[in-house]
Amino acid sequence: MPELFIAADDFTGALDTGVKLSLEGISARVVSGPENIAPCDESVLVANLDSRHMDRDEAFRITFSACQTAFGLGAKAVYVKTDSGLRGNIGAYLEAAARVVNGRLLFAPAYPALNRRTENGVHMIGDVPVSRSVFGRDLLDPVTQDRTRDIIALQSSLPVYDAQTPYDGGSGPSIEIEELNTDEAILAYASEHAAAPLKAYAGCAGFAQALGTLFSLKRGTSLSARIRLPLAVLTASLNSVNMEQMRRGETAGLYSCRFSDVLEEKPDYDRIIETVSGTRLGAMLETSRTPAQAKELSRLGEQLGLDTRQIGERIVFNLGRAAKKLIDSGFGGTLCLFGGDCVSAALGRLGCRGLLPVREIEPGVVVSRAFVPDGELTLVTKSGGFGSPDILEKLIKTAEEEI
Repeated sequence: MPELFIAADDFTGALDTGVKLSLEGISARVVSGPENIAPCDESVLVANLDSRHMDRDEAFRITFSACQTAFGLGAKAVYVKTDSGLRGNIGAYLEAAARVVNGRLLFAPAYPALNRRTENGVHMIGDVPVSRSVFGRDLLDPVTQDRTRDIIALQSSLPVYDAQTPYDGGSGPSIEIEELNTDEAILAYASEHAAAPLKAYAGCAGFAQALGTLFSLKRGTSLSARIRLPLAVLTASLNSVNMEQMRRGETAGLYSCRFSDVLEEKPDYDRIIETVSGTRLGAMLETSRTPAQAKELSRLGEQLGLDTRQIGERIVFNLGRAAKKLIDSGFGGTLCLFGGDCVSAALGRLGCRGLLPVREIEPGVVVSRAFVPDGELTLVTKSGGFGSPDILEKLIKTAEEEI
């Protein structure tokens, strides 16, 4: 039975949280959907609830139900994994978990390794408040507030405590924001509270590194997985970080394959398979490299009668189909899925039953073993906004060193 349950709002978040535990030798299994929350041999069960783009009430309901189910299976505590840029239904997630435990939930939103932190109540991405960062310009879930308590209050009426309004010892569901802005502060908190942890916590992958210590989880042997060339990089992320990574990947020798017919009902998948399989290092299947190309794709979608959300859904659906057809063709390289929606679509089409996160190439860039009907695949996943500009160069080098 899992001792700890983690509820994530997208697949990349589920994986980059689970891998923090795997790196400590703590067994963690990642599944998709509340229907797959079930007994397992691992110490930690991580469920991707795909709740980031839901409306507030649906996100609350699915998070509440998932946490209830986990406690019914014997979990001792829950951790709600949130986006490090505070996109999505933050208030709904936190309130759901706090109400399940009928008590205080501690929220530590910082991710020190990526320089994302909360200072004096304001959530910062590097040197700018979150609403003025790339997350404030997100097409689907733009962050409009800077103060963490204000972001929570958009969707929750629970009492919120922070450095400016300290917890007063009251009972009942509530949310406490803790500004743990360094790895040292996170680990110190875990050590200090390990004797009597709360039943509900929330945060991004930054705080996840301390969960093993906080809950005294059993440690064992770490897993392994090998990256093989060629790489098949599938992405629909319009994040500027992701676009720069694609540009650098092409410079490093990856072939850029524009998925120009991605909005068609029947794209030319044979062309994609031939292109990716015919390269030594690999290829990048991209929908847009530049803002101009993104606008061109939007205009095409409008001509097809699709609105903004339908365009996004069509893109990730066809990327998922591309991943499935590529694997079915006998592709022997490594599938690299960039962007949470892309990961969900691809793994859904592949019929993935579960994943074991193995290691990180760098923070947020995760190598996993995925279990599919015909066996096992090695995957590399990341959120669109994660990773250094040269991450694809690093993946190529890693694969060449592991031959």
